[in-house]
Amino acid sequence: MSMKLSVGDPLPSVGLRATDGFLLNLRSFVSKQPVVFVFFGAPTLKGAGRRRGLKAIEALVAGHGRLREAGIAVAGISTDSEQQQTEFVESGRLPFLLFSDERRSAVELLGIETVADGDNVNVVKPVAIAADRDGFIRSVIDPAEPDTLVDKVVGAFLEPIPAPTPDASTAG
Repeated sequence: MSMKLSVGDPLPSVGLRATDGFLLNLRSFVSKQPVVFVFFGAPTLKGAGRRRGLKAIEALVAGHGRLREAGIAVAGISTDSEQQQTEFVESGRLPFLLFSDERRSAVELLGIETVADGDNVNVVKPVAIAADRDGFIRSVIDPAEPDTLVDKVVGAFLEPIPAPTPDASTAG
């Protein structure tokens, strides 16, 4: 599966349950400030995928102050249940919300790769999507490497959205 959206596309309208108990729509969530949504495969994924997901979340926790100062909100999204995510937020003392995409509506709509382990389905590798307050995608960071993730997110909002390149079939 490959990403179905790219820079300049509008963020889709998808409702997900957040760890604060509220049902939030991704598109309306960004209307207050720019946001980076990080799709990751923890807390229930096993092995290397879990470690990659945890490292991406740890990078966002470590860089949360810098992102907040830049006016960028952070939200994590996994395909785990609300209960699993609530426990994960509490044990990790995460300073940002997690959204539960247990039905996989967002990951399927966006084309984010998942892997099944029995009944458990998780995001294969961390993917970050930076969206501006108008709901347009500013950057797709795939894979979301922990060492550069915060820099790439901040940089996404410093650069203007590139103009679409003309399709060769419609030119001249």
